Amino acid sequence: MKFITRYTALAVLLCLSVHSLAADTPKPRRTTISLLANGKEVAGLVLLPGQGQRQISVEAINQTWTAEGFHASGHVQLTMIMENTTPITLYGDELTLRSEELDADQAQALADLKAMGASDQSIRANPAHLNKDDWARQEAIDKTNMTHLASIIKRYGWPGMRFAGAAYAKNAFMVLQHADSASQRTYLPLLREAVSRGEVPASDLAMLEDRVLKSDGKAQLYGTQYESFAPLKLYLVADPARLDERRRTMGLPPMEVQLQQMQQMYQSN
Repeated sequence: MKFITRYTALAVLLCLSVHSLAADTPKPRRTTISLLANGKEVAGLVLLPGQGQRQISVEAINQTWTAEGFHASGHVQLTMIMENTTPITLYGDELTLRSEELDADQAQALADLKAMGASDQSIRANPAHLNKDDWARQEAIDKTNMTHLASIIKRYGWPGMRFAGAAYAKNAFMVLQHADSASQRTYLPLLREAVSRGEVPASDLAMLEDRVLKSDGKAQLYGTQYESFAPLKLYLVADPARLDERRRTMGLPPMEVQLQQMQQMYQSN
């Protein structure tokens, strides 16, 4: 990993270009960047091996290098440039960057989470066109993925954003969301705890809560589950008058917007 520092009259510019964090180090690394404002974390980024090229630039009045990484303070400006995306700039009071080596087991767990994301969507990506044989193959993949995920959870706990980064943490959620109902009930408490720590989006928890309620034959809370997709029919909802209020607390859009998006998706397929 390579850091380049340039000094200006009032600021320090840190450029970090990551193609593969394992490329120029003996071991793969996990780099965590936290941006704070008024003492609270307002943005974070976890860089992992094999996630493509990223360029991170930081401007700040003060900067300090430590054994663990980099610290900046005073009118901090963080700009992130991902592959084929528009640059994103965030502002805060303080920034920390920490980099740590991954051991072989951690690196393998992250590689497995990456692979799970691809296989989870390998067949079900176009659900309107699947037949019984297609679903049988996808269910076999889902079972294998859940076995691998259970092994990771046993060793590291729920693989949230700080361990796995946002993309691979989302893969872990998708595997559980598509797993058998017994696994969903088993790991639902862990997902609740992860949400309380800010490791998982509340919207993921809403979907799993509804999935478990539906499996138990109970009315859902957040309107994420459907009876059918052709025609589109929402599964039973508890207290429909307060549905959008509950959805808002979990970071979900209004139900009317969600239904429009679902109709467009299935019409396009």
